[in-house]
Amino acid sequence: MKSFIVSLLGWVCFLTWPASLQAQDAPGPDHVVDTIDTSADIFEDPLPMEITLTLDLKLFQKEKYKGEYLPVMFHYRFNDTLTLEKSMRMKARGNFRRQYCSLPPFWLNIKKAGVQNQNLQDIDRIKVVTHCSGGKGSADNVLKEYLCYKVYNIISPVSFRVRLVKMHYIDTGRKNKMTESWAFMIEPEELLARRHDALVVKKDDIPMAYTVPEEMDLVALFMYMVGNSDFSITGRHNAKLLGFPGFGSKGYTPVPYDFDYSGLVNASYAVPGENLGIQSVRERYFLGLCREDQAYQLAIDHLAGHREEILGMIQEFPHLNSQVKDEMIAYLESYFIEAERSGFIQSSLKSTCR
Repeated sequence: MKSFIVSLLGWVCFLTWPASLQAQDAPGPDHVVDTIDTSADIFEDPLPMEITLTLDLKLFQKEKYKGEYLPVMFHYRFNDTLTLEKSMRMKARGNFRRQYCSLPPFWLNIKKAGVQNQNLQDIDRIKVVTHCSGGKGSADNVLKEYLCYKVYNIISPVSFRVRLVKMHYIDTGRKNKMTESWAFMIEPEELLARRHDALVVKKDDIPMAYTVPEEMDLVALFMYMVGNSDFSITGRHNAKLLGFPGFGSKGYTPVPYDFDYSGLVNASYAVPGENLGIQSVRERYFLGLCREDQAYQLAIDHLAGHREEILGMIQEFPHLNSQVKDEMIAYLESYFIEAERSGFIQSSLKSTCR
């Protein structure tokens, strides 16, 4: 077997059999390697990846509160004859989900995995969102949150790309017990910024008024549409900030993420903030800038222009049953109907704007 060179990651060869491998002699059955020559972008392909993680999951669940890295073996079955394996590290993330979930979202640290590809240059770790706990409802919630990202991808190009993963876990702490569920990976903010020739802004306490107004309007109205009031620009809570050329005078561009507290996902643990005066995350509450009617109308029209694309994308999603998809579509349709009514801006946006 000829030696292979890592050009993306030792482990990121998920997509297609590259031409450089087709020209070589095929390896024998169950051949295991830790490097493969491919330059694929893992966030470009819409098809799910299939990954196996071998780790002491029992220990991970016990240590999740500490936020410390634990070793994990990453396996990707490239095809019927070739398996890729890389040693990595992972640690739990998320303030609430780390406390609540038996399997919370985690960071997959790739810093020492042999990155030699410009696409992931200077990327140390990737966020992975998991099924949280057992049961079909939790698995559905992962897929619904994934679709929230896909909806915002339609609304704005300045958005986090995501990649669906069929994840298998081999728990060495429980006699190699295997479980599987859906998960998805979130594009690192450094990669997002690089795609748009922007800078990642790490500074906290930036007032919402310092954002690009039109971009903030889109974020705030999207959050209203999906029923998500769990975000803060000032504290960079569930929202990142990018600085585009000239941002010193034009303002920062917000990019939302983490939608498990949205009404569209409607997770069993999600509750609205106590200070909002609403009883359920299914109730919408606007947290955007106070703006003139015509400015709001531009954002409303922008979302309305993507109505059919958004609803069609959910309807055609193959990994949720019809009942769940119909509930999601009905919830989004309720927003579009509301936004068409006279008085919507005054009663639903200006009444709670900041």
